[in-house]
Amino acid sequence: MRTSNSLKNISIGIISQIIIVLLGFISRKVFLDSLGIEYLGIDGLLTNVIAIMALVESGIGMSIVYNLYKPLANNDKSKVIALIQLYKKVYGILAIIILVISIIIFPLLEYIMKDAGSISNVSLIYFLFIAKNAVSYLNAHKWSLINADQKGYVLAKMNLIFQVITTIAKISVLLSTQNYILYLIIELIIYVVQNLVNGKIVNKRYPYINTREKYSIDKNTRENLVKNVKAMFLHNIGGFLVFGTDNILIASFINVATVGLYSNYTMIINQLSAFIRPILGGFGASIGNLIATESDEKNYSIFKVVYLVNFWIISLSVIFLYNLLEPFISWWLGKEFLLDKIVFIIILVNFYLTGMRTAIATFKDKAGLFVQDRYISLFEGAINLIASLVLVKYFGLSGILMGTAISTITTIFWTQPCIVYKNVFKRNVLSYFLKYGFFAVLTFITGWGTTYICNVVLIESTLISLVVKGFICLVLPSAFYVLIFYRSNEFQYLKNTFISLKGNIKLRSVG
Repeated sequence: MRTSNSLKNISIGIISQIIIVLLGFISRKVFLDSLGIEYLGIDGLLTNVIAIMALVESGIGMSIVYNLYKPLANNDKSKVIALIQLYKKVYGILAIIILVISIIIFPLLEYIMKDAGSISNVSLIYFLFIAKNAVSYLNAHKWSLINADQKGYVLAKMNLIFQVITTIAKISVLLSTQNYILYLIIELIIYVVQNLVNGKIVNKRYPYINTREKYSIDKNTRENLVKNVKAMFLHNIGGFLVFGTDNILIASFINVATVGLYSNYTMIINQLSAFIRPILGGFGASIGNLIATESDEKNYSIFKVVYLVNFWIISLSVIFLYNLLEPFISWWLGKEFLLDKIVFIIILVNFYLTGMRTAIATFKDKAGLFVQDRYISLFEGAINLIASLVLVKYFGLSGILMGTAISTITTIFWTQPCIVYKNVFKRNVLSYFLKYGFFAVLTFITGWGTTYICNVVLIESTLISLVVKGFICLVLPSAFYVLIFYRSNEFQYLKNTFISLKGNIKLRSVG
């Protein structure tokens, strides 16, 4: 049942992502043609400002969801109701707090929006963003319940329908009116309807949560929640300072239009990340059980397999993006929407550094090692902010993005492996960094060779050339990596697992 639910979640997730990506590219093109790059910059900036509000949530939802797994598995309805009632109450209070914070932050907007004078009704735009954010908290307890029960695919289908409706409606508004306010109002109205419909679906599946009787959680669960919320709060602040401040700094020190240009790059990278996330995330469900039940040696052997898969996917992604992202933007939007080449390379460096953390971070999280590095995220965030503020004066946009790379390399890059190797694998961490270095060199050499071949074979940025380049960037590096790793224990493990899985599928089809 657990495997079946996981496959359903992954399948609907991938299908949804394909449709959303296609609609997203069309919508972005229409948005730029209708409103211009400044409005796209405002859109990206306010999204980051909203992320500040998310710090208030401070991991409460994640902690409650974690505590829902066991009572759902044991059909302990009383505890489920107690947690859901707590979640609903807390998020109602948070919605009010966020509205208050939003009003306090509002006067600061004029100081962080450089060269945005051409945009009118900024205050109305801001509060439409806030309204949508507040709506998301009203049924958050229900989304957490169905996700914790591994039935997220039920809402995913409905969310896909509403995503399609919303995108088509927004495109229609832009084509007919070129009115950003109406664009946001339509988005808000449909989002409210979506929340109401999804809420009814959850109520129908879990009718027992609608009771008026009050339930309370036990002392141990409460203490666990408080401990996790404190740790997650620190992680959230650090995460925001690293990943949530770039657009704000760009808007403040450069201009809003540059936020729009940068957001085109991040949109494509985020779309690619959404495709590879289910593959890398698919290991997570079994790793927790692995750590709890197997020996240190077994844990380490599986980690090496996950580490190889992590490298393979991220390396292919970087090579793919380097050769296709800029030609795609030129074909899709035009050369005037390209950023400086150095900026592009730093974006890819940050993507590689973040992506290569996936394997070690998964083992760390599944082992429950949250407290050990609760302050490291704050240091990472502080270093990122300070470095960005200093470097932006000398290097502009490149300087802001350099700050992210510097903060990662000086903190999380080495602290996470040290924590996991000490507490989970019980071995020297040097082997991790040696392999990381080998992987990095391999990515550079393979990327250089693949780029050379792509440039020899194809030069122009037509749709057909992009497809051919994409094929080359996926096949050539993969073939080279097969030659390099074929005799390794990790590759043989993956090959045998694939053969076994293929055999099971055949047996089921015959049966």
